[in-house]
Formats: sequence, C-alpha cells, structure tokens
Amino acid sequence: MSDREIASAVLGCVGGAGNVMANSLCMTRLRITVANPTAVNRASLDLIEGVLGTATRGTNGIEVVFGPKAVRGVFTEFTKLTGISEDYDPQAGVRAHSSNLHIHISPGRRKSYVAQADAQDERRLSFDDLSVSDSGVLDLKGLLEDDPLPEEDEALDEFPARRLLVINGPNINMLGIREPDVYGKQDYIALLTLCKEAAHDAGFVDCRCFQSNYEGAIVDEIQDAYGVFDGLVINPGAFTHTSVAILDAIKAIGIPTIEVHISKVEEREDFRQVSYIRQACLETITGLGIEGYRVAINHLAEHLGL
Repeated sequence: MSDREIASAVLGCVGGAGNVMANSLCMTRLRITVANPTAVNRASLDLIEGVLGTATRGTNGIEVVFGPKAVRGVFTEFTKLTGISEDYDPQAGVRAHSSNLHIHISPGRRKSYVAQADAQDERRLSFDDLSVSDSGVLDLKGLLEDDPLPEEDEALDEFPARRLLVINGPNINMLGIREPDVYGKQDYIALLTLCKEAAHDAGFVDCRCFQSNYEGAIVDEIQDAYGVFDGLVINPGAFTHTSVAILDAIKAIGIPTIEVHISKVEEREDFRQVSYIRQACLETITGLGIEGYRVAINHLAEHLGL
C-alpha cells in the first residue's frame, strides 16, 4: 500500500475527517485527537499494512504506531486528508505514565517491530498494561517512549518558544447540548478551534487541548505538563468545587495557570461558590462563554512576556 492508501485507511478507522480534531507526529507514532472516541475501530486499525500497534492517551487520544521510516510519509498524507496543519507535538520524547498509556500490539506484527527495536539502544522498561505477552513487547515499549527529545535551534534561544495546555473537566465535551441557556449553543469543536486560534494569535507555538470526565486523568495530564508547557488554562468543571487533588497537581508543577468558567458561577448555586483550584491560579475568568478562554490565553501570554 502507498502512504496515501495507508493514511486513508487509518482515517476511515478513526471515524473520518469530521471526527479528527488534531493530528501530530511523535517519533514513531501518528498521534490523533478525535471528537468521538467510540467511532474509532481499533480492530481494523490493527489490520492496516505497516501498523505495528495502537495506543490510547487520555479520553480522546489515539496513537497509531509505525516504524520510524514509514511514519513520516503516512503522517504527511494524513494531514492532507484531514486538512489540519502539522502540529508540533509538545510531548514528543516525554515519557508517559503507565497509568494513562495503554498499548495494544497488532497480532502478527511482532517480528517487524522487534527488528526495528534491535537497531535502537536496547533498554528494558517495566509496564503494567501490556495486552499481549511477548519478550519483544519491551523492545517496542522502549522504541515508543525512549525517543530522544528533538534538538532545539540555538538561534531561537533569544526568543523561547512558549507552549500552552488547555484542560477541560467533566461535561465540557457536551457543550451545545448541555443546558444551552447556561453554557451557550456553541459546541466543543468551536471551543477547540477558538483555543487554537487564540493561542496562535497570542504568540504560543503550540496549544494542546485535553478533556476528561475523570479526575485522575486530569491529574495525570497536569503532571505530564511539567517541563513541557509554559502556561495552563483550566476549566475543571464540577471538580472545581471538590478536587484538592487537582489543586495539588497544579501547585506541584508550578506552571502559570488561569481558571476559566463558561457560566457566571458566582451567581449560581451555593456549592459553586467554592473553588479549590483558584488557590493555585493567577486569576479566574467567569461568565464570558467560550470567549473567556481567549481572554485567559491573552492574559497568560502577557504574563509570559509574549
């Protein structure tokens, strides 16, 4: 199969171009963010020529693993098919925690990835979430997670690249459906588009958007941001009023953070008046709809000197 045919097959298995919100390249992985994870057909992905395995990351992330020589061509064709620009992946080379990385190795593909792994520095790692039992799996794990960080251009040191992380908590993915009189009629895709555009306009080189309905997944994402991102915009949703764990995670990483709420929470129910997260934030923006994210991004850019 050609790179174009492989990319087209992958696109079909992840729900088509309409389901793809972002695509990026991370060494041996085609990393895709989808709007509807249930539309992903992982069994069919495993059968595509050249696919060595798949991985999940967070709630909306799917990674398709190829050999290092094959992935670039497939990625280039994939971006053409989706019409989404080639985003720089801020987590390239950053080791993910085993708690939020689950890898499935395609049946019948072990010899191909073992051969590639043998050509690499053979390190052995310990993981809890293997879906098959094979001595070569550890080689693939090393290939997936021990890639070196890309070299920085020394000429750019005078103008450091700033990267932004936007985290949304439970039910934010239901925008446009959930109580539109309170949260507005614009959907989650509109929110993602706004964040990407606002970040670009504010001078950030990258904007990663993450959403989860699970407190632990949000804590993992915040921890993974350490040493990778320079600013954080967070709408913790209902966890705003309950989660000391998210507060502690933000304090731990020490990244400048702004809290955002789509509705005017200070005028709503009594329990919404309490925000644990606010203690770790530069400011809180409420009641501006999804435009509040743009304000937060601009304020972070100013704080960072962009």
